[in-house]
Amino acid sequence: MLRSTLIMPTVVLALVALSGCAAEPVAEPPVSASAAPTESAASVYTCDDIAANDDIATALAPADGTQPSPVAATRPGMTLTDYAVPSLGGLSCSWRVGAAAGSPLEYPADSDWAYLTVKVMPDGAASWAPSALGDGPADPLVDIGGIEAATGCGDPGCFISAPVGDAWVEIFASTIFFGIGEGHFGGLTADAILAQMKPLAVSVFTALTDAASSQLVWPAVDLVEREPACTGALKAQGVAMALGVDSLEYEIYDSSTMDPIWFDRYVTQSAGLFTCYVEAAGVSGTSITVGYDLAGIVDTMISEPDTAAALPQIVLQGAVDGEHAVKICTDTSSFCTVIFSLGQSAYQVESRTDAVAVAEAIIAQAR
Repeated sequence: MLRSTLIMPTVVLALVALSGCAAEPVAEPPVSASAAPTESAASVYTCDDIAANDDIATALAPADGTQPSPVAATRPGMTLTDYAVPSLGGLSCSWRVGAAAGSPLEYPADSDWAYLTVKVMPDGAASWAPSALGDGPADPLVDIGGIEAATGCGDPGCFISAPVGDAWVEIFASTIFFGIGEGHFGGLTADAILAQMKPLAVSVFTALTDAASSQLVWPAVDLVEREPACTGALKAQGVAMALGVDSLEYEIYDSSTMDPIWFDRYVTQSAGLFTCYVEAAGVSGTSITVGYDLAGIVDTMISEPDTAAALPQIVLQGAVDGEHAVKICTDTSSFCTVIFSLGQSAYQVESRTDAVAVAEAIIAQAR
């Protein structure tokens, strides 16, 4: 039976620390060194605990069946949501074969990379829905290691998604090409790629099912609930000046009001992200996404393998020590994305006019 979708906006997440119970002192006999550890003493799971190297390599094998040698690396993305899972108390694991990907806005024809990601969002199972890359229900579901999972392939890649225990688990394989059967996976059908991914899924599902509860408690940011509003640092006056217009209005998109039909939307909702879309004469394609208390996401972007090299850092006027920014632009148009930290929060500005000017206006109005 399918689980019903339950909207659970997670706007307040506590920073949870592991705690153990000290044993009472005893005289005789001494505690055996081989005694089984208590649940509270079990170590928190890492990526090595949920995914075997052979299963990762199998999932990323090309059509000729050669076993590649994956390395830990994160595919460069250009949204706050791409990097938010660890801040929300989840686990995010990623591996690559082939040369490292560059800018997420560039698609060199000779690129041969492929990435595989495993993301675990605790407390997400009740909101899980069998979506097909956000396009609608995945039908039929597939039994993978005793877990009913949604599977599918499309332009972004191939995925396996399932509720495991109380967590929402998403496994995703992608290449540079929009068609998943091209590039690194050229010559493979969608069904063949999914078949390669299933042993990894079994490994992940089994590890999570067998884990002690304390092993699935990862650090989380303490999010403070705030009402989404395009005011304060986003005041229209300063942003309008940055865009070279006399005035503007905002249309707000509040993720907490939307059903988390697919994984990224659930992450967006859990993070409390909201977006202010600019409406002004002569201005198109400008938006500002706000992630309160999520400045650490930008630190992740500039430090992870592959993302650090692919996302150019810039210095924004008004920024202070400890605040960082990256700028991602196309070579063929004026479109740019600037993601930056400001105090304890993160912002994502997309614009075809001047994303840097908008970002600096936000900083000026905040200070």
